[in-house]
Amino acid sequence: MSWTLAFFLRSPRRLAAWVAFFLFALAPARLPAKELLLTPEQIKQLDIRLAEVRPATKSIVATLPATIVPPVNSRIAVTAPFAGTVVQVHGLPGQAVHKGEPLVGLTSRDLTEAIVRLKQAEADLQAAEAIARRQRELYAKNLVSSGKLGEAEAQVAKVQALVRQSERLLKIGNIQINPDGSYALTAPNDGRIVEMRVAPGAALQAMDTAAVIDTSSELWLQAQLPAQLVGKVLVGDGIDLPDGDAGKVISVGVTLDPVTRSTTLLAEIPASAKHIAGQTTSITIVKPVKGKELEISTEAIDWIAGAPYVFVRSKNGFLPMPVVIRGRAGEVATIEADLQPGQQLAVNGLAQLEKIMSGE
Repeated sequence: MSWTLAFFLRSPRRLAAWVAFFLFALAPARLPAKELLLTPEQIKQLDIRLAEVRPATKSIVATLPATIVPPVNSRIAVTAPFAGTVVQVHGLPGQAVHKGEPLVGLTSRDLTEAIVRLKQAEADLQAAEAIARRQRELYAKNLVSSGKLGEAEAQVAKVQALVRQSERLLKIGNIQINPDGSYALTAPNDGRIVEMRVAPGAALQAMDTAAVIDTSSELWLQAQLPAQLVGKVLVGDGIDLPDGDAGKVISVGVTLDPVTRSTTLLAEIPASAKHIAGQTTSITIVKPVKGKELEISTEAIDWIAGAPYVFVRSKNGFLPMPVVIRGRAGEVATIEADLQPGQQLAVNGLAQLEKIMSGE
């Protein structure tokens, strides 16, 4: 038997006192659900304002910072298939364009050479086809061998391939070729000009970008979803923006960034003059209400001993009531508690009520 145990056994009263002390120390902090008695005059002196408990219309999950981005593949780069010099710009950023409208005019020696090569290939094809027809006639009369005929037809196939290649080259980018040998880059689809990267006199190399077009009326939002919310936020969940617009989650990443411990969330919102790509905002992720969730002002929540409480207006004063916070966004929180819609909560003077509750 150790000396410590022997010390306590010699004094049962001392042992009982120490047991009581440890049980008290290990017991979780409890707040008495005792009504705080206050007269209307005292409530007025403490400047306590009230707000009503409301039934929740949606369950708030989290509020996250987000950036507005264009949808994938909705932003198209208009590139110059032939090197050249810009002679005219037909559009400015922000302007709406229709498919086939000219955007940038260029003069290009490379284009001129490509046109010449096509004309030459077409002429060579005519000559090769004439020779092949003559060889077929002679072969039919047994005047040439099958080898001669095969050589003529192979030459036709070779030149046909060169013609098709030249034609495809001139069709890259759906350019508009002018009679003077210049050409225009055209809008690939209906949309709006985001960037015009050239000005008259600028030199463009082959496949350089001259303009960028947005072809979608939708916008996306990109946010970082913390690890603790992965699995709680799903595709199809709703989102609310501070300006009142709404959208939905369309993608939730499946890999966490090792540095930020978060994954990427994408949501879609309708296009609006209030929203532009690159703009920063915040999104509130919401779900349909489940159970008996209520909606209250965040100003009504007081943290006491590490737990959230509210002060409910009672007949003779206020009653401290524990709550479970399900989510919060801005000035609104969704909670679960033993409350009823229509009850009044203190949203000002919480520090004074807490002091009264502690007996100060």
